[in-house]
Amino acid sequence: MKFRGYKLVIVATLLGLCVEMNQVKEAATQKNEESVEINGYSVYRSNRYVNGDIDLTSISDRKFSPKMMQPRTLYEEKSLYVPFQTQETTYWCGPAATSMALNTIGYETTQSQMADLLGTTENGTGAGAGVANAMNAIAEGSKYTFYWEWHQPWDVSTIQGKIVNAISYGNPVVVNTAESPGDCYINGHDIGSPLYHFGVVSAFYNYGETVTYEDPAYGRFEGFWKTQTISVEKISEAAGGRGYVW
Repeated sequence: MKFRGYKLVIVATLLGLCVEMNQVKEAATQKNEESVEINGYSVYRSNRYVNGDIDLTSISDRKFSPKMMQPRTLYEEKSLYVPFQTQETTYWCGPAATSMALNTIGYETTQSQMADLLGTTENGTGAGAGVANAMNAIAEGSKYTFYWEWHQPWDVSTIQGKIVNAISYGNPVVVNTAESPGDCYINGHDIGSPLYHFGVVSAFYNYGETVTYEDPAYGRFEGFWKTQTISVEKISEAAGGRGYVW
C-alpha cells in the first residue's frame, strides 16, 4: 500500500479509459519487458511502473500460452479458505495478497519471495500482467494459470463472471484498487488520502452478487477490516482503472 497524490489517480484512470492497450503492447513490449531470473524462477516483467502508475506493456502469455480455466461447475456460492497474512511492511500489500492467493492453492510462498518476483519497491508493486507472471512462475506445472485483467468500473458483469469462474475453479482473485477520499468503496479505505492497494477476493454468493474481500493491511494500519462481504459493484468501482488477477 502506498499513498500518492490526487493527480496520479486521475492519470491512472484516464490511461485506463483512453489508451488502446493492444497497440501499446505491440509497440512497447519488447522494449520495456524483460525476463528476469530470481531465485530460480523466470519472470517476465517491466520495472518501469509502480503503484500509482500502470503497466500497459507486459503481457501474461509471453511464457504461458493462454488457456481459459474451465471449472466443472459454476457454483451459486463458494468460499475458499485463504490463509490470512498481514502485510509485513507499509508497501507490501502486493506481496502479501499474492502470497495469500498462492498459499490457498498449496504453494507456501513468503512475502519476501513475492516482493522479489513482483519487483516491489518502497513505491509499491506495479499494476499489470507482471503480477500474474510472478504468480505463474510459482504455480508453473500445476493446473493453475493466472491472468491479469485491466478493468473499468462500469464493467461489473465481467469482473463478476471471472470471480465466479476463478473461485469455482479453486483459486482466489487478487484485486488491485485505487480509491480517493470521498470516493471509497471498500470499508476502512477512506483514509483521507489516495490509496493504491492489493487485496484478495476469497468467496462469492448469489452467483457473485456479493463477495468476501480480505485485506492484508489489517493489523498494519488502524481502521482496516480483516474481512468483509460487500457487493460486487463496490469491488468493480474500487478496481476501476486498475485490474485484477484471476
